[in-house]
Amino acid sequence: MVPPADAGSAYVVKQVQRSRPEKQDSVAVDPATGEVTDVVRFADHPVLAKLTRWGIDLHTGMLFGIANQIALMALALGLVLLIVWGHRMWWQRGRAGAFGRPIPRGAWQHVPPQILVPCMAAIAVLGHFVPLLGIPLAAFIAVDVVLGEIAHRRGRRTYGGRVA
Repeated sequence: MVPPADAGSAYVVKQVQRSRPEKQDSVAVDPATGEVTDVVRFADHPVLAKLTRWGIDLHTGMLFGIANQIALMALALGLVLLIVWGHRMWWQRGRAGAFGRPIPRGAWQHVPPQILVPCMAAIAVLGHFVPLLGIPLAAFIAVDVVLGEIAHRRGRRTYGGRVA
């Protein structure tokens, strides 16, 4: 229940049931007479508003209860496994002369500036607006630059963590 903002307003009573989004109705009640002055049913909402509500409840695991939460957990676990396997495959590739070996450290220095500068700007903007991508990406680049500098000072070229 939401009390009226001033003497001329009505009380607003809302029903919110996350497991059933179609049960999100609200009524306005005149405080003086107790009469219902307005009714807003979920069925009266536009289609996009309904889809948005259903999408949010599905995404947060509220729509179908425990079955939805288990499905979301399986999806998250699958994504984690794909990421781990992807990194594992990336680190395992790179035998000298093998197909798909990693690009040598410092190869970005040979990219023409008219290509490198806009790409770096786009990556910086993307990293700003998606910080969970930008922060690990910046850390990865910093570690790669430091390892490359250490290898350069020692006079070795490295490929994906392996010395060539």
